[in-house]
Amino acid sequence: MIESILTRIRSLFTFVLAIIYLSNLFIQSAWINHLTLVLIVLVIVLSLRVATGSSKIIGYISITLSIIILLSYNAPFSIWEQAIEENLYLVVMFTLVPLLRIPIQFGGYFEALQGFFRRFVKTNNRFYVLVSFISAFVGVLVNLAVVPLVHEISKASSFSANKKLLSKAITRGFATCTIWSPTMASIALIIQVTGATWYLFFPFGILSGVIAGMIGYMMTMAEERRGQAEEVVVNVDLDTVQLSDSVINYRKVIELCVFGIILITGIALISVYTGIQTIIVVSLASLVFPILWMFILSRLRILWRECRGDYFHKSLPGLTNEIILFVGAGLFASSITYSQLGNYVPLVLSWFVGENIIMFSIVIIVIGLIVSAIGIHPIVTITIIGGTVEASAYGVTPTYMAVLLAITWAMGITMSPSSATIITVAGLAERSPLEVGPGWNGRYAVISSAILLLIMTIFRFLQLI
Repeated sequence: MIESILTRIRSLFTFVLAIIYLSNLFIQSAWINHLTLVLIVLVIVLSLRVATGSSKIIGYISITLSIIILLSYNAPFSIWEQAIEENLYLVVMFTLVPLLRIPIQFGGYFEALQGFFRRFVKTNNRFYVLVSFISAFVGVLVNLAVVPLVHEISKASSFSANKKLLSKAITRGFATCTIWSPTMASIALIIQVTGATWYLFFPFGILSGVIAGMIGYMMTMAEERRGQAEEVVVNVDLDTVQLSDSVINYRKVIELCVFGIILITGIALISVYTGIQTIIVVSLASLVFPILWMFILSRLRILWRECRGDYFHKSLPGLTNEIILFVGAGLFASSITYSQLGNYVPLVLSWFVGENIIMFSIVIIVIGLIVSAIGIHPIVTITIIGGTVEASAYGVTPTYMAVLLAITWAMGITMSPSSATIITVAGLAERSPLEVGPGWNGRYAVISSAILLLIMTIFRFLQLI
């Protein structure tokens, strides 16, 4: 009973925090700013109680180390306040982005996509392409929630019985949108720590995503041909999978694509022409766009019902680990910056690689992949490197540094057994995170990282980035 009450309180505080934070960007009230600080502290305390897994360990360690460092260096209250609120904008985005899931689930798109699967997916190649594409496209709108969503949609095809093929399609497809999408917390964090501008980063980010998608397809098909993918005996339930008689609602499929394109284009244009940070525009869009979307579909009552239901009772309580991870990362980044301990990171890197940007890039990606493979979340690498190393020290632009870190993050979560992506996919596939992460995706992460780094190096020599 007490836990249930605390969960509802945590959900309420988290949502109210997001709303007043966005409101105060325009009101600029000192009192509201103080209220924001109080709420984020309460949310952190309540979240620490129920955090789980590696996120709990990393969160506790980063927060504890940050407190020790700030106390040791006698940091004033203003620094503590800044450190606590360092990644608050990410908490706000995490809170509001799940609202975008509601129109997709209750707008008639789920059934349309299932019909598409039944009609056209008749080979492993098509199955992989469609699952990975939907994971990438819908992932832009609903973030990690795309994993169970695509898993359910894919059940319309008999090929979903091949757990290895399905898992690789989802994880590799989702990875392609984490390299560039403004709705991803990883990109928001990377843009902030590198000082890059999203609209300059975007062309290289989305190109990297497309290339990573092509690599994933070619590698998976090669593995299938070599017989490395598991053999599956499929008992097709004709009541569930009707390949020939399925009726596809093309209007709904096109409608979903149009809404997605409008959302991403709108975010980019508003950010460029107003000067508002992209991450703030994403948060505002996540709040407003579902209302407009469901209004057009004449389903506002469903939106209200789901907000009071699943969103408040499942989505918001489920953000605990993300809140702890990103708040802890912000605290740690602020503490090492204030204490100037972060100055030692560039010195150590310089001792290993000098001023050679190629060696620097290789070292960063290798470190990122290794620590991810052993179960350390990529946020640790990104926070430390991004927060302490200046792009100008190696003669490159913030855009290049942002792309490098985005590749490191995307490939890291594809193979890290501690990443939410791998944990979720492993649970659905009924396999261990170690098997799904480093086992099924390790080679893909290494090869993709190497090819993407080569392409970015060519662009740098051509002075395009």
